[in-house]
Amino acid sequence: MEETSSSKMHAEAEAETVAARRHDSYCLEMFYVEVENMKQDLTSLENLFNSLCESNEDIKKAEDSGTMRGIRARLNDDLDDLFKLAKQINKKYDGLVRANAAQRGSGDDQARAGLISDVVDALHALMRRFQSLRSEMETDHRQIIEAKFFAITREKATPDAIDNLIASGSPLHHASEEHGSDPMAEAVAEIQERRDAMREVRRNLMALHQVLLGIAAPPSAADARPGQDGESKPATGGDAPEASPPPAASAASGGKGGGMGGLNDYEKETRNQAYIAIVIALVIILTLVIATLRVDIALESNPP
Repeated sequence: MEETSSSKMHAEAEAETVAARRHDSYCLEMFYVEVENMKQDLTSLENLFNSLCESNEDIKKAEDSGTMRGIRARLNDDLDDLFKLAKQINKKYDGLVRANAAQRGSGDDQARAGLISDVVDALHALMRRFQSLRSEMETDHRQIIEAKFFAITREKATPDAIDNLIASGSPLHHASEEHGSDPMAEAVAEIQERRDAMREVRRNLMALHQVLLGIAAPPSAADARPGQDGESKPATGGDAPEASPPPAASAASGGKGGGMGGLNDYEKETRNQAYIAIVIALVIILTLVIATLRVDIALESNPP
């Protein structure tokens, strides 16, 4: 009787083990489907990158404002799609992280971590390509502006003049007023379209980095250990490669976890604006304090 009971318990244990393995296998299969879905989005992201590269080549060949206007419209469509796709990728990545955390402790931890790692590595490689493209487009834009400036004014532009032209276009507007010719006005209009297109490219690629900041370093098998409270702890991005977008926590602390060049540019701009705002506030406060002291001194010197 005891032998029969023992055999029954052993059979039940084996059945539970088989059921657990089937469940783990099903969960891993579903996880794999989600990863493949995200990889399709990365392919779409790469297609948009290639489209931006083609637009950049067309920008370099454009000779009039009408052509530039058409290229700019195409750029805007691609950049809008790029931003929407980045938000979708970020949302799907969050879903992968949550699914991975919910299944911690199973026998497939390392397999899931490897799948996430592949996706994150592919995304980071794409982000570096976007950053390189942005830098290349800005360099090309600057060279074209310099050449256009010389063609219009017959003067070699200084670096400050080019910066001013890229920022406002005032030097060429002044030259256009002096010469007053239709070709001159057309050249100014073309450069205006170029400048506006580059502003949109820069702003949208910065926004792309911001949206994807939450994608941290991929979780490893060592990160799959549950915490002291029995709950799984998510992986952090502190060990992310230097050229990868840092997690939000690192960005908030100044990007010490390593970041991409585009992100560093964005942080520098934000910090510079913050410093300027602080200086202005201090000047206003100091002015008010000095004015108050002067009034007090005047009242003390001339009592009623």
